[in-house]
Amino acid sequence: MINGEDLKAIRIRASITQQTMANRLDVDRKTIINYELGVSDIPSKKLFSWLRYCKLDTSVLLTQIKSIREQAKNNDTAKLLDCVTIAFVCSQIWTLDVITHFYLLLLGICSVYGIYLKNINMVHITGFILLITGVNKTVFDIGLINNIIPADNLLLQGTLVYGTNLMFSLALALILIFRVQLSRIISHSKNIELTHFDGIFHWVFIYMATINLISLLEHVAWSYFEMKSWSLIYDNFERLVYIAWAVNCGALLTMMICCSKENRSDDASTF
Repeated sequence: MINGEDLKAIRIRASITQQTMANRLDVDRKTIINYELGVSDIPSKKLFSWLRYCKLDTSVLLTQIKSIREQAKNNDTAKLLDCVTIAFVCSQIWTLDVITHFYLLLLGICSVYGIYLKNINMVHITGFILLITGVNKTVFDIGLINNIIPADNLLLQGTLVYGTNLMFSLALALILIFRVQLSRIISHSKNIELTHFDGIFHWVFIYMATINLISLLEHVAWSYFEMKSWSLIYDNFERLVYIAWAVNCGALLTMMICCSKENRSDDASTF
């Protein structure tokens, strides 16, 4: 299969610089260097984008996958490879943008459903998360902070990216810790109270703040102290963030179900 040296050779043959490739793959130059040095493995979707930008025929790689599949058809690994193939195809669709928009959509649905149920705790919890997450995404979408600028200062670049994410995660964690107090300032409703979900969500964002803090420290070690092997969190950053978002999505769905049941119970008690 294709290794780091192959990626470098393909890029050079196509007369594409590391910074240009970083821009096209929407990553920083440090990531491209790690791919080519073999420090970290390139994800499948990035690999196919790399080959496409270098105008290389991806059918060669697909032929290799088919060959492995044919060799395994007489044993139990065939079914496993079928699953891997499905996961590979899905990985081309399940991008960061898709997950981000799904997460924001679920937050919006949960907020609207809370308004429909007249559950002020649910509305405030999801509203705070939606507001801060939306602002965080907007800051990166408009290019105020991104993975490319300033291209000539990797230390400052990473500090801005991870530092901004750290700030938003800490802000959300603190807001959710003091959510009841903030809700009472915003509204004088007698129904404002501490829920089980307040405890779940603030721990998720403490976890995300910790991931961003470690990533920031790791980036400083990599870019300033030339400690090139320090990329464990960096190489798995998206996966670690996906874990937090998966927990949040599960908690949001559970909160809607629980609030719906409570609402039906209250309606039944009035008869």
